[in-house]
Amino acid sequence: MKLLLVEDSRSVIAFLEQLLRREPDIELLPPVANGRDAVVAVQRWSPQLVLMDLVLPGKMDGVEAITEIMATAPCPIVVLSGQLDTPGRDRTFESLRAGAVDVLAKPTAGGLEAVKEFRERLLRTVRVMAHARVVGRRRMSLRTPTVLPAVQTPLSVPVAAVETKPCSLLAIGGSTGAPPLVYELLRALPSPAPFPVVVAQHIVRGFEPGFARWLGGTGHRTMAAQGGEWLEPGAVYVSPADRDLVVRGGRLQTQPSRGVAVPSVDVLFESVAGFYGAKAVGLLLTGMGEDGARGLLAMRQAGALTVAQDGASCVVDGMPGAARAMGAASQTLTPGEMAALLVSLGRPPPPSPSGRGSG
Repeated sequence: MKLLLVEDSRSVIAFLEQLLRREPDIELLPPVANGRDAVVAVQRWSPQLVLMDLVLPGKMDGVEAITEIMATAPCPIVVLSGQLDTPGRDRTFESLRAGAVDVLAKPTAGGLEAVKEFRERLLRTVRVMAHARVVGRRRMSLRTPTVLPAVQTPLSVPVAAVETKPCSLLAIGGSTGAPPLVYELLRALPSPAPFPVVVAQHIVRGFEPGFARWLGGTGHRTMAAQGGEWLEPGAVYVSPADRDLVVRGGRLQTQPSRGVAVPSVDVLFESVAGFYGAKAVGLLLTGMGEDGARGLLAMRQAGALTVAQDGASCVVDGMPGAARAMGAASQTLTPGEMAALLVSLGRPPPPSPSGRGSG
């Protein structure tokens, strides 16, 4: 695969090239150091993958370069972010909304073990994301007809035909490609929602506080869960990146992860099934692997409304595809259809006939 590095630090370029050059299936293109050159290089060489820093010299930063690339020559872009502990980290999630498919944290000071861990994650991400599905777009929104093909066309089923039911908790699970979709779905959900929302998103450790703050731009009260919180209507809780989140007795608790995927969507969904049963709604979004499929099945077996994203709109149709294959999803919906569902779920119930004309 042809891979383009967009980075202005020579030491970082040298480090990444040392890790990547030895791989026989990767061809490194000449690196570029600013956003404008990145746009030109992508248009000229059509790389299978771009690794891009966000803080770049010149008038075009990484987010602006991603926006321009996705509008003119779409290709998979993985962000290399070193902004974990700075106010600029929210810009990382804007890059995902602009079209980047994943984020890797730049390695910090560490020994050989840290370098080995970063190299394994880098190579795994590069090889998977080079085949990710991308869609050219100028703006990420479910409210305008200018983005995903699944949203550009009319809903494949009328809104009235999308199954709805009373909801006491909305559980959302996702991985690769899901953060911008979570953002747009929460924007579609009326605020304040009449139920709590819990999100289990596979994310790099340290990014979850920024993710929660970014989701706050949807108009909802959002927070990174620490464990011990009472679930309140109108609040959105984001799982920690290094522990599993579970629902116990109307409260959130954290526990050590039991699997490879962290936080585990399966663990969250199974706990929701056990406590909320038929009063819950589960959404399983785009992502690698099969995490969430068994949990979604447990929710369906408990009577909950369970939704898997349709494969055509997924960046990676691993998790939703596994759920559909095992019959865990009572509905398979496009992003636009999921937005319509949340609009319906978030509306206050109509007044009862007995209340009309009283007084």
